Amino acid sequence: MAAPTQLWGGRFKSGPSEALANLSRAPKSYFRLYREDIAGSRAHASELKRAGVLDEDEFSAIRIALDAIEADVGSGREEPVAGDEDVHTFLERLLMARLGALGGKLRAGRSRNDQTANNTRLYLRRMAREISRGIISVEEALMDQASRHTETVMPGFTHLQPAQPIVLGHHLMAHAQSLLRDLLRLQDWDRRFDRSPLGAAALAGSGIACRPDQSAIELGYSAACENSIDAVSARDHVAEFLFICSLVAVDLSRLAEEICIWSSKQFSWVRLHDSYSTGSSIMPQKKNPDVAELTRGMSGTLIGNVAGFLATMKAMPLAYNRDLAEDKRSLFEAIDILELVLPAFAGMVATLEFDVEKLREEAPKGFTLATEVADWLVGQNVPFAEAHEVTGAVVRYCEERGHDLAGLTEDDLPKIDLRLNAGMLAAIALDKALASRTGYGATAPVRVREQIARFEMAIEACRAFAEAPVKAHTADHQRNDAQELRS
Repeated sequence: MAAPTQLWGGRFKSGPSEALANLSRAPKSYFRLYREDIAGSRAHASELKRAGVLDEDEFSAIRIALDAIEADVGSGREEPVAGDEDVHTFLERLLMARLGALGGKLRAGRSRNDQTANNTRLYLRRMAREISRGIISVEEALMDQASRHTETVMPGFTHLQPAQPIVLGHHLMAHAQSLLRDLLRLQDWDRRFDRSPLGAAALAGSGIACRPDQSAIELGYSAACENSIDAVSARDHVAEFLFICSLVAVDLSRLAEEICIWSSKQFSWVRLHDSYSTGSSIMPQKKNPDVAELTRGMSGTLIGNVAGFLATMKAMPLAYNRDLAEDKRSLFEAIDILELVLPAFAGMVATLEFDVEKLREEAPKGFTLATEVADWLVGQNVPFAEAHEVTGAVVRYCEERGHDLAGLTEDDLPKIDLRLNAGMLAAIALDKALASRTGYGATAPVRVREQIARFEMAIEACRAFAEAPVKAHTADHQRNDAQELRS
């Protein structure tokens, strides 16, 4: 084992104190960036070859050694030691152990500032796709459940009060649509930050590595960053990624909250599968929605990460400051949480069993069909302002007699208002009310089926992004970016 490498210290008379070394040393989880660091080193070796710093044999030896190191670290044959300050020193130690002084030539023309910026961008581009795959698994579960329940009637709510009857599939697709926008945000994020920081060096650019545009293409970016200072000091890509992660968590949490409510004994609308619920250590009868509750709880952590990182960034002078190392603490926690939550959440949703009969029974309760009365009156040429008042009188009449709209008879109607007749009773039939909501995106079963078909196509487009390797975006995207800047 080679001695630990230190990338700085020539102007110091003594080494760092133990306390400083402990503070400065990267947490073990940060070493997950070894793939990205090695990818950057490969591209930088190409730069040094173009610059004449490396000849063909040296370039080949370094590239072969980097490939072997990546395989060895990936398999666990090589691991960081206590003296490795960060992933950069860890990998340089391994390289110099294998190549001697030649390994040290790779450091020319670059800085840990552009290395760490590049590592983070490459890693997040990979994670954007990985998280997308996890979200898609939830979307598939929602889509499958919605497809099974395009005719299942349930009460819709506003203010957590019964509002109007809707189709269960329509309700589930509302959650799916929110997550679809999160998928699109990840794609948009990837397009916006498809720029390489490598070559910015410490902040001013490199006098040796002078073709960062070519390094960018090798790494799968469209181009190099426009400004070397911005390249090493910007972390808005981190803040935005954290924000998207927090939105994913919040969107999951809203459905999680409903599942907690719906699976309670008081509602009993849905049954949780045994494999996605837990019990109590003292109450044998309990069946708890832990997947939903943990998702709901962890969303708070992801929201906190956004706020905390923005607070770190808010007074940061240009260019690089060591405070920026905190980006990884927030990022890794957010990503690790989503990678735990998403498969469990997808499994929970896929295995939910809805009580279709109970949902239908509950659908008209709480005067959810009252709007149909008002709409029927409008069809009889009654101004809606008057129709609203008449409908209110209908509800009041029913409440005073202790029954719902279903308890009305034809004889009751003229006692409330002379404009009411048997046609109104026909209008408040549950299935008729649903079928009447035929506008684009509405809850009529035929419209819900159309929505699901469109949604399936949208998910296939998202899947193409999620399953493709990281690569540069098209020239059209670059032209669009340039047009946005000009405008």
